[in-house]
Amino acid sequence: MKRWQLAATVLLFLSLYLGVGASPGWSQGRGQGFRPCPYTPYVCPVTATCQPFLESGKVVKVLTEALTTIMHPGLALVMETKTKGQVLVHLGPAWYLERQVFELNRGDEVQVKGVCEKEKDGKLGVIAYELSKGDYILHLRDSQGRPYWEAWRKK
Repeated sequence: MKRWQLAATVLLFLSLYLGVGASPGWSQGRGQGFRPCPYTPYVCPVTATCQPFLESGKVVKVLTEALTTIMHPGLALVMETKTKGQVLVHLGPAWYLERQVFELNRGDEVQVKGVCEKEKDGKLGVIAYELSKGDYILHLRDSQGRPYWEAWRKK
């Protein structure tokens, strides 16, 4: 009888060990594991419509948005320019911008450097590479459009 009890106990512990080890909650170790960055370099969907953008203007509104459903909420601003009217400027994810030392308020005079394209409703949208306010520059993306909040870089 003791042999069957020992075998049953070993079988029970072995099945519990394998069952817990194979579950998704326990198998990823420290943190959440590797997760690819959803912020790929900006590639213009229609190359004829994307053009460099360098304009100054006043901030009309600062808002929270997301470009796609897989991205974290991001910050954007609407700025009033002299030549192009009101322009929606996509800055970057809110978690990244909250860690930078800058503040945007309604009425601030800013200069935006980036790439622009016409959106579905005919308005002009801008993906910002740099945002300047006074003597300060907030760098958001490099010259190839890769975001600075992305950890890994290709050589």
